Amino acid sequence: MMYNYNVYTAMHQLGVTRLRTEQSKVLSCILQNRDVLVRLCTGGGKSLLFQLPALLDEPGQLTLVFSPLLALQEDQVSALKKKGVRAALLNSSLSKHRHAATLRDFVQNGGLLYLAPEQLRNRKVFEALASAHVRRVVVDEVHILPQVDRGFRPAYAEIGAFIKSLRIPPQILAFTATATASDFSYIARSLHMDEPKRFLFSVKRSNIKLSIKEFNVRGKDNVKRRKRTQRLKMLDAVLRQHQPRNGATIVYCPTVNDVKRTTKYLRGEKYSAKAYYSELPKGRKKRVHRYFLTKKRPIVVATNAFGLGIDRPDVRLVVHAGLPLGIDAYAQEIGRAGRDGKKARAVLLYTPTDFADASRIIRQNNNDTTDYRGEKRLDALKKVIAEPKKAWKGIAKYFG
Repeated sequence: MMYNYNVYTAMHQLGVTRLRTEQSKVLSCILQNRDVLVRLCTGGGKSLLFQLPALLDEPGQLTLVFSPLLALQEDQVSALKKKGVRAALLNSSLSKHRHAATLRDFVQNGGLLYLAPEQLRNRKVFEALASAHVRRVVVDEVHILPQVDRGFRPAYAEIGAFIKSLRIPPQILAFTATATASDFSYIARSLHMDEPKRFLFSVKRSNIKLSIKEFNVRGKDNVKRRKRTQRLKMLDAVLRQHQPRNGATIVYCPTVNDVKRTTKYLRGEKYSAKAYYSELPKGRKKRVHRYFLTKKRPIVVATNAFGLGIDRPDVRLVVHAGLPLGIDAYAQEIGRAGRDGKKARAVLLYTPTDFADASRIIRQNNNDTTDYRGEKRLDALKKVIAEPKKAWKGIAKYFG
């Protein structure tokens, strides 16, 4: 599709010389004012698909970008400002005065305003934004929506009510790296989208080599302890063989206790590893995030709390020291490797008894609907890793 002069001017301002094939297909639809649902692999250039249209809007029009991670918001807003784009973030870290001034400015004058969905729980924010000329609502990491009923980021469920409250329906753009066709149907209903165009690009990342390593612990005595010991030794072997000379490593563990144990073990083996989990104080989280982004070859040991919006392109190694809670989580987490398109590796270390442990975690919700969905995702993961040489094929088949 040929674009008009203004599109190329906006591309130049954002420092983009050419569009990828997938970006061009989606952008053509967005510029026709269609609602869109987009599944595009990590590093595929999703942010351009809402930043560029915002530059083409009339003065006073507002694009709201709902994003789950403050660090990512800060990175994107900082980069946009350097390019002369009118952008800001609205979050709880701002002083009361600055928060109010930012809200007032963007309601009156428009631009790109980044915020977490939790901001909508502030009645003043909700009412102010509802009175603005909201041209576009962007929901990033929209695969979170189907997870809300498992208690994860419940504020995402409130975005739909906000959209419905607007006098003039905005254009709605929803993005994710992992979602199935059935997830898309749920998302479209939740966000009150108007016959959205769906783009389900392949989740397969040919630059990421998958290694799935099963191990067994025989006998009945001290099984848990021996299983932990065996897994830690295998992790050490993986790091000695594959830890990059340049680039980051993420080690995912199922529980906070596993993260603490694994970090302690690695530090005892002279690895420069840091732990990350949701219960960490904010200050420590920021320090770990800064360490991850700035060091030459950092290792972060984490629960699934670490990852949304990770903006480091050279993650060369992702290790699962334990089973992810389903195929969706697995695809998300391995997708954080090799965002620069260069070769990367993802290694899964598991024992068959891990499935029973994962099932117990899933059923802690005591909700039949969410338990059923969680078990289905776990079963899908079981099928994929049963044929390790065809893992990517199995993942791609699941997502459709």
